[in-house]
Amino acid sequence: MRFGDKVRFVREKFALTTEQLAKLLNVTQSYISHVENNRRRLGRDKVVLLASELQLPVEFFLREDVTTLEELELNVKLKALVTNEKYLNYFVVVDKAVEASISPAELEQAIEFIKTYKKTQG
Repeated sequence: MRFGDKVRFVREKFALTTEQLAKLLNVTQSYISHVENNRRRLGRDKVVLLASELQLPVEFFLREDVTTLEELELNVKLKALVTNEKYLNYFVVVDKAVEASISPAELEQAIEFIKTYKKTQG
């Protein structure tokens, strides 16, 4: 998603008109139209202002590999999991399951089996 598309996406998500967004950023409605049509870009200060006013991460507007707010949230959660030491061993095991062509459903069944087994043993 290009920068202007993200601005339009956010504006529509928050049910703002181009006029309201222009007023919020202290620019003209025409300027917003140019931004949304990818003919102009907002300056850094306007991007920060937009993110701040709508309580969004600035990163959403700056990263080209992120296309939706949900995707950005997922990336942040995944990064937190990957860097969390208590999960590292589990990623190795999941990688082995993938290599062995064990489906997610089969892995779920194995987990349920182990949980049931542990209950009968304890």
